Amino acid sequence: MPRRHPERRGAASSWWLALVLMAVPVRATAQSEFPSDLQQVERIRFVGRHHVPESELRAALKTRTPSALPWRERPVLRRDFLRADTVAIIAVYRQHGYLDADASVRVHTLKTLGHAELEYVIHEGERSFTRAVEFTGVHAVSEGQLRQKIYTRRGRAFNPSALIVDTLRIEEVYQDRGYIPGVTADTLRRADSILVHYDVTEGPLYHFGAVYYSSPGQLGVRRWLIERMLDMHSGDIYRRSRIQRSVEHLYSTDLFRSIQVTPLPDSTNSLMEISMRLEERKRRWIDAGIGSGTLERFSMNASWGHRNLRGQGVAATIASRLSLDQDGKFLLWRTEGTLRSPVLFGIRASSAVTGYYTETDDRDPRGRWVIHQNGPGIRFQVEREFSRILKLTATQDNAFINQHVHLLSATVSDTLIPEHYTTHLINLALDRDLRDDPLVTTRGSFQSVSGEVAGGPLSGTSSYTKGVVATGWFKPLERGRVLAFQIRAGVAAPFGDTILFTPQPAPVPANVARVPFEDRFRLGGVNSVRGFPEGGLAPYGGLAMVQMNLELRVPVLGPLGVEFYLDGGNVWAEASDIQLSGFAPHAGSTPAGPGDMRYVYGFGPRLTLPFGPLRLDYTWSSRPVDPSTGRKFNGRYQFAIGPSF
Repeated sequence: MPRRHPERRGAASSWWLALVLMAVPVRATAQSEFPSDLQQVERIRFVGRHHVPESELRAALKTRTPSALPWRERPVLRRDFLRADTVAIIAVYRQHGYLDADASVRVHTLKTLGHAELEYVIHEGERSFTRAVEFTGVHAVSEGQLRQKIYTRRGRAFNPSALIVDTLRIEEVYQDRGYIPGVTADTLRRADSILVHYDVTEGPLYHFGAVYYSSPGQLGVRRWLIERMLDMHSGDIYRRSRIQRSVEHLYSTDLFRSIQVTPLPDSTNSLMEISMRLEERKRRWIDAGIGSGTLERFSMNASWGHRNLRGQGVAATIASRLSLDQDGKFLLWRTEGTLRSPVLFGIRASSAVTGYYTETDDRDPRGRWVIHQNGPGIRFQVEREFSRILKLTATQDNAFINQHVHLLSATVSDTLIPEHYTTHLINLALDRDLRDDPLVTTRGSFQSVSGEVAGGPLSGTSSYTKGVVATGWFKPLERGRVLAFQIRAGVAAPFGDTILFTPQPAPVPANVARVPFEDRFRLGGVNSVRGFPEGGLAPYGGLAMVQMNLELRVPVLGPLGVEFYLDGGNVWAEASDIQLSGFAPHAGSTPAGPGDMRYVYGFGPRLTLPFGPLRLDYTWSSRPVDPSTGRKFNGRYQFAIGPSF
């Protein structure tokens, strides 16, 4: 009888065992056998967290936090992410001074098939604080100046990552005083206190040397124009900030697409030579667009321009604009041509001359008349930047207006309205801007003061003075929120001959009618007091104005956010009509009087795009605003492009 091999007997047994298992029904096994690569993260928890905000920890994780929305897909559990997550948690704790922090992760399988819970276990340890900050090798600057620049300070929680930033800040201080230092940082730990020591090697004092220019193609801008824009000159003490300012001046000419600057230190002669690579923008451009607003329901514009006439940096622009109201009626047509130069009489000051022709239809809110105006004009403007934050603008404008009054009611008269009038004015404006970004501002402030004189020694039909002041603040809050506040105020006063520009009788005093309609104060609209149409808060205008805006901007997801706001404002016939009691807010059925501030409140989504935010505002008021009808201010939608202020 042939002998059976043991391996064959084992194989036969395996086949019998497989057949038995196939015949016996098997119940579903525990979900722990579900492949981990296909498990979804249901929730994330932190154990042992006490002193660091949970939002910071979640933001540092590679494993995405599951969304609370039921239709959003849950993140997939990836084992390779878990190690990176624990390292990130430890790094966040070290930034808060917990140098001995440790973290681990546990994966708990849930009853729902393919779902898991992540539990990060944290041991925080003791917090370390900076006991003292010392410097060696510091001679050219004071230690006090360096202490103001660095993040690490005595008594603060110690952040090891801040040492890298501090060395860069110390180098920046020296580089703005002509030195190229070497800076190293060292620490000494004793229990829960840290001694920080910075060692500085100052080196020699550097001066600016030659500037070398290059371009991918033939450079079409004259070299003398480029040199007028520079704040660095051969022989001056080397300052890094002057290189940055020079680049900003060159970009402000709108002639260059990219500017690359490379410092070339010559240690033998203590010179800092500069290599500057310039790439020009296309000289000719054309643009067109359509838009919509609360007053100009349909607006269409087109423009053509040349950036660099004859290589002198002079820009030429021709633009035209057409606007219609919500009923499709004509509002405005304006065509203008502008010549602008970045240099005036060899001085770095932007200058422009603009010739224009305008046609407008001004309709009485009560439907009693239509004033049609047309005529040419010419404007001269000079703008001078004294620093990065301070700018002075001088404008001289001359308008030659023809007007025709079409009366729709027999109760008014146009006998006193001039058929032709001229306005010659000069305006001076001083602006101080400390905002980090004029379109999407998160911090900073701005202040503006302007004064205007028309007529008088400048001659012209109308004579008046006008002054406007404005200021605003932007304060960053937690989680990316921004609290913004603005206040504006203005006053005007006519002088000289009494010439009326509004048909009589009109619901404005004669003093207001002496100022051309387009030069009076008006409020209302998406950028002043929301909920009102453009200029609708004071349809006939006035000689005094106050406007206030308070806004909370809250980010929601990516570029999407929401804003909550409170606006207030009013226009008075004259400054003497302003009473302190009129600023008190009221709620109820009593109509607002002509001297009372109008207060509105609302909210709306905000989508931040490269050219500015898109806004949809919904506004309410707590009391009626129409003293003649007493009707309440119902909620109103308004769409806008750009920030409210």
